[in-house]
Amino acid sequence: MTQIAASPRPAPGLVESREIAQGRAIPAYLTRLRLGVALLMLTVATLTVGQLFLGRAAANRAAADAEQVARIQTIKVDLLRADALATNAFLTGGLEATAQRTAYDQAIGAASATIAAASSAQSLDRDALAELNALLVRYAAGMEVARANNRLGLPVGAAYLRAASADLRGRGMVLTDALLTANTVRARSSLADQHPMWVALPGLLALGGLYAANRWIATRFRRRINVGIAVAGGLTLLLTLGAVAVSSAQALENTRLQDGSYGALLRVAQARSSANAAKSSESLRLIARGSGKSFEEAWATQSKDVSGLIPDTLRDPWTAYTKAHAALVAKDDAGDWDGAVALATSTAAGAATPAFQEFDTQLAAELDGDRASVDSALNSGNWVPVLVAVLAGLAGLGATWASWRGVSRRLEEYV
Repeated sequence: MTQIAASPRPAPGLVESREIAQGRAIPAYLTRLRLGVALLMLTVATLTVGQLFLGRAAANRAAADAEQVARIQTIKVDLLRADALATNAFLTGGLEATAQRTAYDQAIGAASATIAAASSAQSLDRDALAELNALLVRYAAGMEVARANNRLGLPVGAAYLRAASADLRGRGMVLTDALLTANTVRARSSLADQHPMWVALPGLLALGGLYAANRWIATRFRRRINVGIAVAGGLTLLLTLGAVAVSSAQALENTRLQDGSYGALLRVAQARSSANAAKSSESLRLIARGSGKSFEEAWATQSKDVSGLIPDTLRDPWTAYTKAHAALVAKDDAGDWDGAVALATSTAAGAATPAFQEFDTQLAAELDGDRASVDSALNSGNWVPVLVAVLAGLAGLGATWASWRGVSRRLEEYV
């Protein structure tokens, strides 16, 4: 029977030379490991600090975008408020009250100033705001011509007023609504630009790398834990947890803001715009003298918008105005145009204009409160990410030194 020859054993000298070669290579491995771990710690610290500053920049962008939305909403309100005042004053036959004229001038001046501020704040809006400013100048000039003719009792004054008002409520609102849409999209995008997972990822990868380095050293030096690498791991964990906590807190605050005061700001501002547009439609109905069906239809649509947007605390003042409006509409529908105009221009308690002014005043106060809440939420606490970034940087440097020192001790022992 044929016997299979056993394979020859390697010579003792060959095995010994391999072990010696591997042993001599360990210092080179440790040197490379020390450099690699140190670079890993520095990279993680840099990425974490960078993510924190990017998050802070996103919060600053969100604040700027939200402020721009508030500016555009303010412009829209001031424009429609000016139109509501001008059209209501027109019903008095040119004998408008001083206070009403002053309020109109203030609304026009405020709109012009806010357009300039908005243009400076956001370069992307400048072309649309320049056109809106030109429209505002044109509107004010048209209203002055309408007033002059109205004081002289010339019917052409109504034509000038309707043309100016139609331009403002047409192209003017197209521009403001486009600006609102663009800035609202920017604001929501900035508010959503917080990513805790991306902040956590470098630290998690670093902890995995430190674990692998510790295991490699443990298998060769019979020590389960390398103190330096363990300290580096602890510091990495701390800086990662701190950075994730800051990013998560900002993301949560932004979500709460969108559902809370920022959402309320948008709703209340739109409600005030629709309310002033409705008041203007009321006056334009009477100015049209029997041909104002379209303005009454517009009033109904705008009134419905207001009812769906205002908080419950303002429903009673709005109801008081709508009842006063219904009373003047009833007179106009019955053929008593003079009586309807008298109700529209009356300053007596319960009349349409005082009721609307009361509602508008309360709505403006609500709007100011929401704007202050949004501003406070977005601009307070900006120092926290900076502080955590500084601490993360220091922790990263500490982790770098600890990991370097931990591997160096094994290298010194081996040598």
